Amino acid sequence: MVKPNELKIKDCPFGCGGKIELTQDYQKFSAKGNVYEGKRWLYKCNKCGEGFTTTESDTISMEHLKVRKL
Repeated sequence: MVKPNELKIKDCPFGCGGKIELTQDYQKFSAKGNVYEGKRWLYKCNKCGEGFTTTESDTISMEHLKVRKL
């Protein structure tokens, strides 16, 4: 499985002082009338738990997700 490159920024952008880690979470979400579910790449803070994705991580995640009609 391809995975996104590591971030150059290692400190939490949400101001808690934690460190950002690349993780995978199981998620369900909808877009354009379809439900997507599966593991999704996510950059997540180890202290506050806030997370975010990038265009690169979203693109790689979408290649590996199952698609189901709503």
